[in-house]
Amino acid sequence: MTTGVVAELKDRIPDLRRRTRLDAVVEASRAALLVAVPRLRGDYDSVVRRAGPAPARPSRPTWGVRDTVTVVALLLGLLVAGLVLPSPRNGRPALGVDTAALWVGLCAVAAFAIFVALERGRRDTLLLGAHTRGAWRLFVVLAVVWAAVFVYMVLNGDDVDRFEPQAPIAGFVLLGLSVVGMAGLAIVARRRDRVALLDPAVAAKDEWGVSAGGDDPIDEWWASLPTKLAPAERSVADRSYGTAIEVLEREGIIRGGDARRLRRKNPSVVWRGDAG
Repeated sequence: MTTGVVAELKDRIPDLRRRTRLDAVVEASRAALLVAVPRLRGDYDSVVRRAGPAPARPSRPTWGVRDTVTVVALLLGLLVAGLVLPSPRNGRPALGVDTAALWVGLCAVAAFAIFVALERGRRDTLLLGAHTRGAWRLFVVLAVVWAAVFVYMVLNGDDVDRFEPQAPIAGFVLLGLSVVGMAGLAIVARRRDRVALLDPAVAAKDEWGVSAGGDDPIDEWWASLPTKLAPAERSVADRSYGTAIEVLEREGIIRGGDARRLRRKNPSVVWRGDAG
């Protein structure tokens, strides 16, 4: 059985490399099972023929580098307020306006620049993709918070040293430009998301990026698979799943950490389509 599974997956390696990591795990585990339990092949092929050609469905968004960078940008954006606004605990700011102004401006510009850089590929990301319907609202919130910080610093401008005002003034200018830029980015993001949501594949997703389309007979077949397996076949099927994970790890399609996590996962869940 193991030799047949390995040979089957070796033939599929080029196709598996073109898929996302989680999709490759699902596809490889399913292919391995059909080799390990060959009597199911005819039933599965019948379901595929009855289902007919289905349109490619977008994968569920997964956490990626863009999402990590988004969190960094958001933290920088919130730091703008944290540096200079009074603390709710003791009523005192972390830094005075004279000291904080330049840092506030730099944090705001850095956060704005990151969001601008991420905007082109934001549509399909997990945290701020078009399916969330809320990216532009986040940008509006940041613009409002920054505007409040700007007003606060203006009202407390007496803290600025009259003889060396260059750094604080630069901070004021950078923050003001960032407020305007973020408001403009919110408008752009809203327009882009409206266009993206005209795509049925995007519009069908919920706020977590999961497609809410109709039932797929192929997915239903895999979901009901455990009821089709005899006890002895279930043992063979589970071993085929472990072999598939080993092949994917050896070929570099999944990392060692992913392989360890997937070995602890119930194979039935992966066959059903959830390798997350």
